[in-house]
Amino acid sequence: MTEALLDIYRRAVSQRLSRFELARVIGARALQLSMGAPPLIDVSNIEVRDPVYIATLELINGLLPMSILRPRETGEYELVPVSKLVTPEVKRYLSSILESWNISRRV
Repeated sequence: MTEALLDIYRRAVSQRLSRFELARVIGARALQLSMGAPPLIDVSNIEVRDPVYIATLELINGLLPMSILRPRETGEYELVPVSKLVTPEVKRYLSSILESWNISRRV
């Protein structure tokens, strides 16, 4: 690959959450919730009280005050807020997971 293509690829990848980062963020927040942290959304009208479900809803709504530490090419690290990395595609993907979660609970 040429240097220009690599630069385009790096910029595109650096602006999205990887599947591993996504799992880590949801898992970390779910652990906080299971240890007694207050939810950042109103859970009074939510049928499912699972911490993973609530953490996913918080992520979709952009309420998580978390950042990801990412290495730069210079060897330094930068903190990137999770809310900047959640794209509409990720929100649709997570919403479809939550919908299937609700359907499976009804069966």
